[in-house]
Amino acid sequence: MWNEAWPSLEIVNLNNSLKALQTIVEDHDPSEPASAELARFLVVRTCGYLERCVEVCCVSYVRSKSDTRSSSFGASWFGTGANPSPGALIKLVSRFDADWARDFESVLSERDEVLKREIAFLVDIRNKISHGRSQNIGKRKALDLVGYTRTVADWFVRQFDPR
Repeated sequence: MWNEAWPSLEIVNLNNSLKALQTIVEDHDPSEPASAELARFLVVRTCGYLERCVEVCCVSYVRSKSDTRSSSFGASWFGTGANPSPGALIKLVSRFDADWARDFESVLSERDEVLKREIAFLVDIRNKISHGRSQNIGKRKALDLVGYTRTVADWFVRQFDPR
């Protein structure tokens, strides 16, 4: 049984932190040298937000629906920081419910699969940035990726509501 607020404080804090960085990037003069670095940092943080939000949603759901031992076992499968690629997310959701996975895949496939492509791009560019390969990403693209990510994260918050 779940007796806490939903979305959880952790998800709210992650979201607020991402919003704060988003505002800094939006307000930063793109002609300044630090602007490109801020855009890259926003990409890394955006992907991390999605990764952590998905994990918190799944673990919260498992904990709310399971006894203590099962909950502990289920939660142990998370926290490894797996890349939140569209394929990995679909596979994860399908482990909970095949209908949920079909719904999620449908969301990703809307509008000529733009959401699927953009999340795949987010994960790819984040990996390149975090492994030291200099990637040029503009301020506008980094900010757009935040919007796509929020769509996916919001789906998880709604679908995995532990209450």
